Amino acid sequence: MGHLLRNLTAKTFNQRFPVDSQFHYYLTPGVSERETVITRPAAWHMRNGRLVVRVEGKIGGISVSKMKP
Repeated sequence: MGHLLRNLTAKTFNQRFPVDSQFHYYLTPGVSERETVITRPAAWHMRNGRLVVRVEGKIGGISVSKMKP
């Protein structure tokens, strides 16, 4: 399950992964269970500094650090 996205800025994420990019989303990192998600609007940083992005079928943003391209 390596290669989860880490240490990215919103700008870098948005340049590398356009809207409608497909990812594997791991609700619990370290557990092999995953869900395929498709990004919607561009990623942003929350007040606490966490990088999140909206995905189809979810409310709010999910942490980019739990995603794998």
